[in-house]
Amino acid sequence: MDRRTYLVTATGAVVALAGCSEMGGPGETDDEDHDDGAANGDDDHDEPETDDEETEEEETDEDDDYDDLVGTYDDFEDLDPWSAFQDIGSIEADTEQYYEGSQSARLLPDSEDGQIRARRETDEPIDIRGVTPGLAMTASDSGMVLIQLQDEDGDYVEYSQQVMGDMPLARHNFGLTRVRGDPDLEEIIVLQIIRWFGEPADDEDEDEDVDGEEMWVDDFHFVPTPETPTVMLQFHGGYETHYEEALPRVAQYDFPATAFVPTDRLRADPAVEGDRLTESQVEELAANGWTIGCQTANGAQAGSIDEVGAEDVIVEPAEWLEDEGYDDDGRFFAFPGSQYNEETYELVQENYDLAFAGQTQSQGYAGNPHLCSVVSSPSGDEGESLVEWTAEMGGITSIGFYQLEESEAIEGLESTLAALEEYSGEVDVITPGQMADDYVY
Repeated sequence: MDRRTYLVTATGAVVALAGCSEMGGPGETDDEDHDDGAANGDDDHDEPETDDEETEEEETDEDDDYDDLVGTYDDFEDLDPWSAFQDIGSIEADTEQYYEGSQSARLLPDSEDGQIRARRETDEPIDIRGVTPGLAMTASDSGMVLIQLQDEDGDYVEYSQQVMGDMPLARHNFGLTRVRGDPDLEEIIVLQIIRWFGEPADDEDEDEDVDGEEMWVDDFHFVPTPETPTVMLQFHGGYETHYEEALPRVAQYDFPATAFVPTDRLRADPAVEGDRLTESQVEELAANGWTIGCQTANGAQAGSIDEVGAEDVIVEPAEWLEDEGYDDDGRFFAFPGSQYNEETYELVQENYDLAFAGQTQSQGYAGNPHLCSVVSSPSGDEGESLVEWTAEMGGITSIGFYQLEESEAIEGLESTLAALEEYSGEVDVITPGQMADDYVY
């Protein structure tokens, strides 16, 4: 397979795509129409104070290492620069909830087609090489949100991330998922936020009712993009196939890997039948250099956790790992199915250093370390495509594997490992500990 770039969606579909090599400059043109709302109008946290002057100098020097664009770009205190493109939806100030400052922007969808396109022009062209955009956001319902950064010709790079309903406003880590045309990354002049609400109606002539649906955005910011493209290998669910199928394959290439385990579903007695790891198998994974992270104790997604028992299923796994001698590994958590609610999210914030829940590839540094992205269950050659995309476009891609019983799932792992070997020296393979220490902004 040639080293073209690809779009790999959160659902696993793969679409051939050309783009900007390592986000360092424009690449080939993607001619697929996307109704992008082009720039030419076509419809196509405060640092703690210290008395130690040396420490202050070190912090200043560290900040100077980042691109000038890194940090909050628009705090939505002034909505005058923003408008609903072609009157698709509407924007208004909301002083009742905000991430920082005194207000956020409340985005309401167009009643006919159920979408909002909020956009603004930059005061002057900005150079986005080496940075990745993000937003603080929440919504009345869950869905995907897009950020497009456009040049004067309307060509753009597009980033995406899921938003969960009825959450507090929080920063989300967006990842690069599409390149349209031949964008000039040194001369970006338009920022656009896009969201489709609701599901398509059964009748093509009938629009989905989006009354009452809305979302809020604040703190349009940029984070650094790692200088070296980076991948993390993750195995979710504590399945025995992670020991039987994944361990020998990963060991063949000597890559680091992480198993996120539901501790209550581990088998203490190997004689007990089941498809989950035994405690001795977890110990052997750790002995082979794997990080052992946490999921909910029973493996349940947030929506099925009883409010009374939420603290137990979130906190007890870290305590179990500590008791078993996995002291450092209890710092990391993966939300089952990338699903969470306000209570489980806040418990994870209080008890873990890093957590995974987003659904996109090629994110930048974690502006929110408790909503890091993971692309789940690549099958066939989709894992290879993910690695190729990351190698060409840059950023951090965490790849999560679940049960490895079906041949396509195993092929997905094998194609991922083979591609990482092919890009050895060009793509780093890291652990959650390295990400927490080196890639959080």
